Amino acid sequence: MAERDKRDIQCQDRLDIEFDNLCYYPSGKKVKSTTHTPILRYVKGKFNFGRLTAILGPSGAGKTSLLNVLTGFKINGVSGSVKVNGKERNVSKFRKLSCYIKQEFAMLDLLTTKETMMFAADLKLDSSVSKEQKKIIINQILAILGLEKTLNTLVGKLSGGEKKRLSIGLELLTNPPVMFFDEPTSGLDSLSALQIISHLKSLAEEGRTVVCTIHQPSSQLFEMFDDVYVLSEGQCIYNGPNKSLTDNLKEEGFHCPTFYNRADFAIEIASGQRGDKSKLIEKFNNSEVDTEYQQDGGNEEATRLNPVQPFQPQKLKDTAIIIERDVHVAPSYPQPLWSQFLILTRRLLLCTLRDKFCVWLRVLTHLAIGLLLGSLYYGIGNDASKVFSNVSCLFVFVLLLFTCNSMPAVIQIPFETPVVLHEHLNNWYSLKAYFISKLISDIPIQMICPTLLVITGYFITGQPTDGLRWLQFWTVCLLISVVGHHLGLTIGALISTLEVGIFLICVSSVILMLSSGFFAVLRDVPVFLKWLTYVSCFRYAFEGVMQCVYGYNRLDMHCPDIYCYFKSPLKFLDQFDMVDAVYEYDILALIVWILLLQVSLYLALKWRVHTLQ
Repeated sequence: MAERDKRDIQCQDRLDIEFDNLCYYPSGKKVKSTTHTPILRYVKGKFNFGRLTAILGPSGAGKTSLLNVLTGFKINGVSGSVKVNGKERNVSKFRKLSCYIKQEFAMLDLLTTKETMMFAADLKLDSSVSKEQKKIIINQILAILGLEKTLNTLVGKLSGGEKKRLSIGLELLTNPPVMFFDEPTSGLDSLSALQIISHLKSLAEEGRTVVCTIHQPSSQLFEMFDDVYVLSEGQCIYNGPNKSLTDNLKEEGFHCPTFYNRADFAIEIASGQRGDKSKLIEKFNNSEVDTEYQQDGGNEEATRLNPVQPFQPQKLKDTAIIIERDVHVAPSYPQPLWSQFLILTRRLLLCTLRDKFCVWLRVLTHLAIGLLLGSLYYGIGNDASKVFSNVSCLFVFVLLLFTCNSMPAVIQIPFETPVVLHEHLNNWYSLKAYFISKLISDIPIQMICPTLLVITGYFITGQPTDGLRWLQFWTVCLLISVVGHHLGLTIGALISTLEVGIFLICVSSVILMLSSGFFAVLRDVPVFLKWLTYVSCFRYAFEGVMQCVYGYNRLDMHCPDIYCYFKSPLKFLDQFDMVDAVYEYDILALIVWILLLQVSLYLALKWRVHTLQ
């Protein structure tokens, strides 16, 4: 326990969080007219260290939005002042001293409890902490949270309560002085919920500032909180000690019945079920600016309770401090970029090896398709009477490699993105480190799959056995599979739903295929669509494999019939308008595609982070 006590002494930065005139508009912009409705309306309050605070309110009251703003997870459309120990908050620095555990805490299901904690320790703890010290810290935390029996259990197989406790344990590694939780008891049974709140209570008693939203807690659960912050339609109707809640409500004419759950009573008042709450709003909010808000939609009841005047944008500019001003300070992370990259690559490779769909199913699929292609087009590669069937075979190689790599990628990213965004915004590592590690960790599977398909399908179909031609053919197949994979990753990072991603992959594939030169000879493409053939990755891949098989002065093919018009490979290339095609240019074009998609993927990840804030 000596090590634990040492960590407590080192991490006892006692921080008070104070906010004033806080306003949040979900559109991401400051209000300029009365048609925009803010979720938070000039709220103020203070959360003290050593206290466990509950944020109460009905659905839609703004509880989660308040946490998002205070933690810095939301910065667009936010105005007001947030102070830490009386000084204006710097978002970048504040994230190092705080943690935010959302209701749906994203973790990698293919890692065990022990591995999850160890990777988090490697990323979050300083390099000066040895591996043995990390193990001691992890064992102590897991013992406190009652997770010793789940050390070797995959996260995906943990119960809801165990996942909640593990999510807390991940943040305890750095012993942060400020902790935010969004409905930590949601979906848990009463016993598990009581255990979670008991842990949060002990964390607060050690000197931390612990704040959490809570949804309809039981009386026993509610009594464990030191302070209460009640929200109603984006405004505060109570902020103070838990034991003083009913007395304050009684002063304004709200009498809590005997043996009634005080939390339920406060929520009923916030919902407007107990009558006029305008005095509470006036008492616990910035009344001097609150009267300037014009309710949208003509809510007569709200207008009656809250007499308002037309909104004056310039008043906000005078009284509020725009929080975004400190967002662009360059963040620093516990580990340098190179260490982040190594740790993330190791973690991604481990998850990849355990992912039956991502690895083993894809490997077996490419092997099976290669055998199927070989059976279907058996021995036609040198048959002059079956050249058109062989061209179909070559195009199928390109099409299957593109599709079999783009589809899994577009499915893969949406599952990883919540984990990455949460860890990045909680200051674990940079997006650049994740981006590079993602590209590197995908290399093995990108090499294995096309190789299996080409080895099995190329020779069985009777293509030229020249080693150089095979190597060139394999290079084209490898590059088009990488293009498909990167396109899937980019679309997966941009879209919000899986259905949209699959639809976009299908549409883009059709457009690229139609301009490949297979369905319509390049010389026959209409002038106004010619530009499509120059930007289509399918065109360069198809042109490349045609050059590998029929180019480079290949000798006449075998003709089993009396006469074969396309006995000469050069004549056949002319049929497809590919005599003047240069293999090296096709390779260069595919490489450019890959580089552009890599840049697009990085920008898509940056955009996703920006939009979530």
